[in-house]
Amino acid sequence: MPLLFPWMAHPSPPPSVPEPQTVNLDEAICTALAHNRRLTHAALGVERGKLGVASARQEFDISLIPGGGINTTDGETNWRYGMKAGRKFAWGSELGIGFETIRYPAFLDEPWRSAVKVDVRQPLFRNSGRLIHEEPLTAAGEQLAAERRHWELQKADLIVDVARQFETILRLMKQADCDERTLARTERLLELTRAREQQGRVSRVDTLRVELQFGQTQSRRESNQDALFAARRNLAELLGYPPETELSPAPSPLPDLEVPPMDAAVQTALSNRLDYAQAIQDYHAARRGARIARRRLQPDITLVAGNQQYGQSTGFRESTELDRNLWTIGLAGQIDLNQRRDRTAVKVSEVDVQAARETIAIRAQSIAREVQQGVSSYRQARNELVIAGRNYAAADARSELARRLFEAGRGDSFSVTDAENAFSQSESSLLSARADVCVAGFNLLRLMGTLTEFPLELKPVPLEPAP
Repeated sequence: MPLLFPWMAHPSPPPSVPEPQTVNLDEAICTALAHNRRLTHAALGVERGKLGVASARQEFDISLIPGGGINTTDGETNWRYGMKAGRKFAWGSELGIGFETIRYPAFLDEPWRSAVKVDVRQPLFRNSGRLIHEEPLTAAGEQLAAERRHWELQKADLIVDVARQFETILRLMKQADCDERTLARTERLLELTRAREQQGRVSRVDTLRVELQFGQTQSRRESNQDALFAARRNLAELLGYPPETELSPAPSPLPDLEVPPMDAAVQTALSNRLDYAQAIQDYHAARRGARIARRRLQPDITLVAGNQQYGQSTGFRESTELDRNLWTIGLAGQIDLNQRRDRTAVKVSEVDVQAARETIAIRAQSIAREVQQGVSSYRQARNELVIAGRNYAAADARSELARRLFEAGRGDSFSVTDAENAFSQSESSLLSARADVCVAGFNLLRLMGTLTEFPLELKPVPLEPAP
């Protein structure tokens, strides 16, 4: 799908110091993506996830463990020191290599003992394999992916919010101009009506009607000014600027989207929506948890093997000749014959898998409904804009004609006030329809998952058949 907006490909850096300025929509979005505080907070979650992955990976790093001790009993001092290097592998194997020197009590014939040891431990059955020992690393990777998806979704939501506030300000600014023109026309009409009332050509009711319209126009102008003030503050907050920053949005072209058919739009969403991808990831995590739960029914047995090349003598130097050898091999483990708790855990994990599968189906249906509504809303907004434009032209012509007829003495004030009210409503409807088209276009892209380009590894993967 071609990029519709330049900030989707190469967002330019925003100014470092916010100043009162005129900004267009692309600049506002770039500034928000760089400085919005909520987005920055979500980015910290991504950094935390990266640290979690690094911490889980360190489980397989080489460890260096010094050891030693000293003990005094009845005037005899015994001590030991040494160093051991070890590493754990993905299959659960643990390899240890070290050396040790021990000084036994002096009454022994050979009080000095030095040894180089090699130990190997390999879990069997229950705790063997990557599934068990890479689970912390896999879970940390999934948590990182979830944090990244949350961050990307926050970006998409932020873009829509910026567009909505941007268009709200534009609409209210234009509405303020319309209110001023309407107020000026109504004031002229009020002066003319009062003059004609003094001449006896119109009744007091006509004057009161125009005065009411004049007061309503003033009230509407004040209300729109307050709304404009609040909208400017909201946009400044979204862009990460101080609340007092004055931003003057520049008009931007409406997004002209080629809306795909409903089915194609839904399929696009299912291929790009990150919330759907997260549901699939949760399903895979549940299936993996079920496999681990079934593995816990197996006995916990570990194969242990070791070799010592050692020497023992009357002196330290002689003990380091390591002229003796000792091999050991054996099995260690345990099993709980009462496995009711483990069997219950298996059943719980199977329920979790079914629930996760149902969540995917629910999420898919929800996405289909949201996309269909989004397509419908965008099409309706475009149609409403066309209709609002025609209504505005007709109301403008009617208002102009009614004023001329009244000024020429061929019409009454009721026709003028009614036409003026209709014109104000059509003008407001046209401004709202234009803003609705822009917001509906951005929202449709967000619903289809194409508003921003998501990393490929975060998008939904094909769902495996149910086991």
